[in-house]
Amino acid sequence: MHQELKLLLDENIGIKVYEELKRHGIKVQSVIIEKRGASDEEIVEIAKKHGKIIVTMDKDFGYIALSHKPPGLILLRLNDPKIQNRLHAILKVLELRAELYGYITIISETIIRRRPIEPQS
Repeated sequence: MHQELKLLLDENIGIKVYEELKRHGIKVQSVIIEKRGASDEEIVEIAKKHGKIIVTMDKDFGYIALSHKPPGLILLRLNDPKIQNRLHAILKVLELRAELYGYITIISETIIRRRPIEPQS
């Protein structure tokens, strides 16, 4: 089944990354533009309602994802989180496409790790 990839960027990802992702033709929404100051739980609810993968640098979202179960989570763990590195990491992880749904995907400069949001039985 093909699922259209849709992203919800947390405030810490920034406007410039949002604009570049839009330029790349990616369906993306930004909390900083549409819901500045939203709590982490509100962000998860928006993601769930609209089937969006949350993209953030806030490691607390890993714990929140396990309890609130958003459609997916991309967590950037970059040593140098400058704009170009954030953009590069997101574009690299997007190559996984639909495999991002149902997973917490953690990306650094050198590795991508994934773990299911729902425990596997």
